[in-house]
Amino acid sequence: MPRPRKTREQTTKLLSLPSTTPSGLLDTAGAAKWLGVSRTKLFEFTQQKDFPVMRLADRTIRFNPNSLYQWALKRQHLI
Repeated sequence: MPRPRKTREQTTKLLSLPSTTPSGLLDTAGAAKWLGVSRTKLFEFTQQKDFPVMRLADRTIRFNPNSLYQWALKRQHLI
């Protein structure tokens, strides 16, 4: 049986972020926790062209919480 579609109000609640923005850059665990997603989902997001990720080295990435917040707000309007 297919799941019922979510209303716009339910979708908005799913994308709500914590009210406080952390200071400094976030590592993958911190960014995933702050966005409320798994690390696997975070790595999927990093493959998107518009996702704000800072690549410091081949295997070192960091995230600016302000940029993540702006990305999440922009994405919220697309749904």
